[in-house]
Amino acid sequence: MNKLLFLIIFISSLISCQEKKSDFKITQFEGTEKNGQISKEVKYNDNGQIKFAKLTGFKTTKYISSADFEETYFYKDTLLIKTLIYYPNSIDADSARTEYRYNNKNQLIERAQYDYKKRLKKTLEFGDCLIDSTDYEPQATWKLESRIEYKYDDAGRKIEYYAPETHWDSQNHYYYEYNSQDCLIKETSLNDNKLIWEKHFDYLENGYDYFYNRLPITKIENKSDWPYFYKVRYVKDNKGNILEESEKGKDGTLNYRIIREFKNNRIINEKRYNRNNDLELTYIYDYE
Repeated sequence: MNKLLFLIIFISSLISCQEKKSDFKITQFEGTEKNGQISKEVKYNDNGQIKFAKLTGFKTTKYISSADFEETYFYKDTLLIKTLIYYPNSIDADSARTEYRYNNKNQLIERAQYDYKKRLKKTLEFGDCLIDSTDYEPQATWKLESRIEYKYDDAGRKIEYYAPETHWDSQNHYYYEYNSQDCLIKETSLNDNKLIWEKHFDYLENGYDYFYNRLPITKIENKSDWPYFYKVRYVKDNKGNILEESEKGKDGTLNYRIIREFKNNRIINEKRYNRNNDLELTYIYDYE
């Protein structure tokens, strides 16, 4: 499963300002509310922390979906220390686990991720033949997939993310910079110490603008110098809930638009529209 996609899915479940955490299910529809299916279930513990999540055919856009999985969360006092993921539809029922470690300020300083599956035999010789079940080890094993280290500044803001040992892709190193209001203004992505891109942010009262710079020799001092950028805008209610969210390119072309409905300060309905402003997905929330 794409880790960035999972992070987006996880954050999206917390987007509403809920006064009390209640277990909920999401029924997902493609387009209008016909032939929907329960695509996400979330359960909380007595401290208001997620203790279980299940995704089944969950989509973030019409063409991007998550792998089906069930995830259980484990805590020590208030700190998340481990999660276990089970993929029910994989051939060998693959699993994964993540372990979290903190400093004496309760700041997350390490996240280690492991997968559990049958692996190709080390003696396998690759040729023209097709790989079949006999080319795998008979037993599944745990293997470290990524070990991410985090650093913070004196204000407690995360300033570095680095996985020097092993990682799931080439973007294994990030730096973060903030303004005086603690808003992220620059994110830098690297492959170890080789620049991949920089992402710059500029905040407004009702959203923010951002752009990517892949040419480090290009010095960009002012927003007017940005070669292109994207505009994210919000419409909020008086409680801070995001009723509408949209992203447009520099030329005003729509990338997406999301409309949300709230009741008793909880999200109950969400609709996602594509770049043609056609309805792609509808989510209906049902609370217990």
